[in-house]
Amino acid sequence: MKKTILRVSLGVLAIVASLFLGNPHSSANQINQQNNERLAKLSGRIAALIGDHPKTNSLGKLGQAEIGRLAAERYRVLRQTAEADPAEVESIALSDEVLAKIPADLQQFFEKREELEGELEVIEECEATHGKTLYNLKQGDKSISLHFAEKPKQELLSGTKIRIKGIRVGDTLDVGTSDLGSNSFTVASAPLINTFGEHKVAVILVNFQDRQTQPFTTAQAQDVTFNTTSNFYRENSYGQTWLTGDVYGWYTIPVSSTSCDTAAIASYAQQAAMNAGANLSAYTHYVYAFPQTNACAFSGRGSIGGSPSEAWINTDSLGLEVLGHELGHNFGLFHARSMDCGSAVVGGSCTTDEYGDKFDIMGATQPVHFNVYQKERLGWVNNGSSPPLQTVTASGNYWVDAYETVGSGTKGLKILKSTDPTTGMRTWYYLEHRTPSGADSFLSYYNLQNGMVFHTGFEGSGQDIYLLDMTPATASWYDSILVSGQSFTDPSINTTITVLSADSTGAWVQVSMASQPCTHANPSVSVTPGQSQWLLSGSTFTYTLTVVNNESTGCSPGIFNVQTNVPAGWTANYSVPSLNIAPGGSSSASLYVTSPVGTPDGSYNVGASAVNSSNTAYSGTSSAAYTIVSGLNVAVSSSAATYTRSQTVTVNSTIRAGGNPIAGAGVTFTMTKSNGAVTTGTATTNASGVAVFKYAFNRKKDPTGTYQVRAQTSSNGLSGSGTVSFLVK
Repeated sequence: MKKTILRVSLGVLAIVASLFLGNPHSSANQINQQNNERLAKLSGRIAALIGDHPKTNSLGKLGQAEIGRLAAERYRVLRQTAEADPAEVESIALSDEVLAKIPADLQQFFEKREELEGELEVIEECEATHGKTLYNLKQGDKSISLHFAEKPKQELLSGTKIRIKGIRVGDTLDVGTSDLGSNSFTVASAPLINTFGEHKVAVILVNFQDRQTQPFTTAQAQDVTFNTTSNFYRENSYGQTWLTGDVYGWYTIPVSSTSCDTAAIASYAQQAAMNAGANLSAYTHYVYAFPQTNACAFSGRGSIGGSPSEAWINTDSLGLEVLGHELGHNFGLFHARSMDCGSAVVGGSCTTDEYGDKFDIMGATQPVHFNVYQKERLGWVNNGSSPPLQTVTASGNYWVDAYETVGSGTKGLKILKSTDPTTGMRTWYYLEHRTPSGADSFLSYYNLQNGMVFHTGFEGSGQDIYLLDMTPATASWYDSILVSGQSFTDPSINTTITVLSADSTGAWVQVSMASQPCTHANPSVSVTPGQSQWLLSGSTFTYTLTVVNNESTGCSPGIFNVQTNVPAGWTANYSVPSLNIAPGGSSSASLYVTSPVGTPDGSYNVGASAVNSSNTAYSGTSSAAYTIVSGLNVAVSSSAATYTRSQTVTVNSTIRAGGNPIAGAGVTFTMTKSNGAVTTGTATTNASGVAVFKYAFNRKKDPTGTYQVRAQTSSNGLSGSGTVSFLVK
């Protein structure tokens, strides 16, 4: 039986090597449909075979061979479907009962339902006509591609620690609709991106072992990055943000130009720069620039956030258009889109264009200013000492300054368009007045200073931002402003917006709002941080509760009573018992949580809620984790109990805190030989919390007898140690 299974498996391996040989003449939709139909048939056949034979060994040689053949074909199709149509994977996946009966050596070719934990990497890939967002889960040196059946309800940034459920197919994890939910898979949010002040950038120039060209000089790269691009960011941020740093290279790396292995490019580029003396820990952004290769379909790709962030530039001519765009991703921005609703400005049947915003470097081919929605996200307007963005809640005439100029005048208007009745998240109209100055000089061709540019932006996700066409009767997007003397009415909110006048200094805008009814909605509640640091039992930890009043502007300010839900015996108190919040506004309170002394190690749930005191049917909840760790658990094991002096001992030390593996912890190994001599070594734990120590015995120098290895570690203020002994003959 074992020989038969082995032959089947080798055959499977040979077939799997020919993955992805599809019909090049079929359209993507046709291929998806064909794959889905084929998967359903293959899954049904395998399930039937297993169902007919409750015990695997009753299948016989022919049955084993048939499952092997079906498994190989199904795996090929399933891999394609996992990337192209993740929603379908959830519907055609075999049941756990069937999967449990698959022969052990064929399990690798079948899907598995798994819950994984790691660090999220979000990459925006920028191709000539469209872009796409890639999600990867990083576990040490491994990377698993994530595919979502639906766009996540929350915005996810690189560096977010997540625990996520899905169906694993090879090196991909498909997250179906049943696994999604607001905040359902976040363990800890990514560190907040600092968008102000000096940003240190390391530009590393590399070329390939088969293409060692240097299409531009290091001096040119220096000028483009730290003069042209830095000045662009300084102007966009109204003097609040700029770039400094260094250019390294050129370096030839052992990567072929016929492949597009961005992970290898990054790794070898960093290593080459460090070998040349670069201290990369001093930089917050890494940019890898290399000669243009058709193997990479993109002109640039950049991480959405990240610490440090990363950007890959595939070009023979480094310029602001690409570099400024990719750094925008690194600062946390997605692409700037447009929405075409046919003969209407909004409503009805609409289509979107990934790069449709002609007035934003994140959409346009020209390096023009970020739109005001983007600047609000970056904090460059409506934040502290930044220029204001005025939220309009009442009828009146409003002045808007020229968008590009430094000053304390209002840089835009923000008018509520709609509120999601379930989540409470709001969509806004954003208005700005562009003039042909500075980086926007290009716009002199399009008479933008004669009116106002309109966008809609959703506060829950930076991906939902759209330039609106205020002149839908024309085909061009460059005349999409609402010009002086013209009005736009949104009947769904009984609001009319009229541009009264506009020139190079600014514009007057009239907003007419009809009396608004009061529409009740649940408040949005969030608790930060989502997870405490490691705490000793009896400690008090302070969280911040933030409540957003999502009721319409026709409602009166609401009083929201704040409550907690903690384990029995714990204490939890707020800095204030209630929050008085106007519609559309938010307020925060401190939440102090204390665990009893002696509480066992573990992660405990802290629940928080806010209830509208005038209508208790409307409330919101959130939660965070309180983690108790009294010490690090250090488990040490050797690969054998007895060795000869011609062998090598391998000692594994697994570090855990509160039952969870600790990655990146330094471990010191001290081996005491039978004669008292000591040998030491150090290692760092991987994503599974395991550090490895190896020692090759020397027959002439090492004695026989009992040896002991002690592993010691400390992390985040905690320490621990463990030992293992073995015999050397």
